[in-house]
Amino acid sequence: MAFSLFGKKPPPEPAKPVARKKAPEAPARPVAPKPEPPREELESLDFTAPGAIEVHDEDHPGHFEIRESSATLHPVVEEAAILFANGQDEATLAALETAASAGGLEAAADQVWSMLFDLYQILGMRDLFDKRALDYSMKYEKSPPTWVEPAQQTLGPALTTGGTAFVAFTGLLGESADKTVRQLEKIISGNPVARVEFGKLQGVDSLGAELLLKAMRTARKRKCELVMSGAEKLAELLKGRIEVGKREDETLWMLLLELYQHMAQQDPFEEWAVNYAVTFEVSPPSWENRPAPKKPVPTAVAAEADADVFPLAGEMYSAGSDAFRQLVDFATDREQVLIDCSALKRMDFVSAGLFLNTLTNLQITGCSVTIRNPNQLLFALFGVLGINQVAHVERRKF
Repeated sequence: MAFSLFGKKPPPEPAKPVARKKAPEAPARPVAPKPEPPREELESLDFTAPGAIEVHDEDHPGHFEIRESSATLHPVVEEAAILFANGQDEATLAALETAASAGGLEAAADQVWSMLFDLYQILGMRDLFDKRALDYSMKYEKSPPTWVEPAQQTLGPALTTGGTAFVAFTGLLGESADKTVRQLEKIISGNPVARVEFGKLQGVDSLGAELLLKAMRTARKRKCELVMSGAEKLAELLKGRIEVGKREDETLWMLLLELYQHMAQQDPFEEWAVNYAVTFEVSPPSWENRPAPKKPVPTAVAAEADADVFPLAGEMYSAGSDAFRQLVDFATDREQVLIDCSALKRMDFVSAGLFLNTLTNLQITGCSVTIRNPNQLLFALFGVLGINQVAHVERRKF
């Protein structure tokens, strides 16, 4: 009776129950299952595959093309490189220390340990460096790296590239400039010199002025010298917003005076200090005698040290296209360019993306680029973004 449901009404012989029950043995053929097609669909979601990330370059930060090549990188290496580029030092340290302690890194062990040792160096953690060096030598029976005392930072050729502690302000100096100001504050806390670019500012309001004023005052207290480009433009923008006798926007007044102090321009400082005192009916601020600020060394002079080497140094945060236009100028009429990263501590994602686009364009024009001596964290970042596909990157010996 049950078989009649299949619509077959011939004699019951054809429907031998035994034959029907043995039919399931056929799945023995699909036992070589084909999970491959579903897997391929999932792999298409893998953002570490080449070409998975594309952002197009414009003439301003934040728009660039990234071609990922991190498929061969250990996940810990990739994670640490990205965290460090984003300025998350504590998270980077935690990721590397956890991985080094846990083991099981196989072929990636040396890279993870070398990144950890370089991070200790960058953060000045001598005690932890020495402790880990002993752990490493006992675990792998190899000689660990030795601590290298950091060289005293000085104002030098790298300032012409935007490489030494460089921050650029663009558009409106307002509340949206908070991220850039925080980058400047971070640079001020760990560097004797910081380069600040104001030339592309189009306006300023009280909120932005308050943020920048705080950072500049901190720089003065910490004796961090601000080497400023376009400071005159910022001064004009500020003067356009204030009026003698009109008691408004006091923060703009204070930023103007602070700016003149950093520019070592005493005469305009005293003129506007008096205007401020008259307007707000207070005693005028006092001038503080300071050494005249240094100026960036012109690119032509900088190149005299080694005409075939383009140096990058310090920390590159949100570096605008200007920093890499100079690299393009340097590469003009050269078939080969050597970029020295020995003194480059960090490059954030925006800067690294623009760096990739610049190197790609140089490759298209037939210029061969070699990047020498990046630290281990930078070397990993260059691998994540695919910079090693458009330039020869020499890994620093571990």
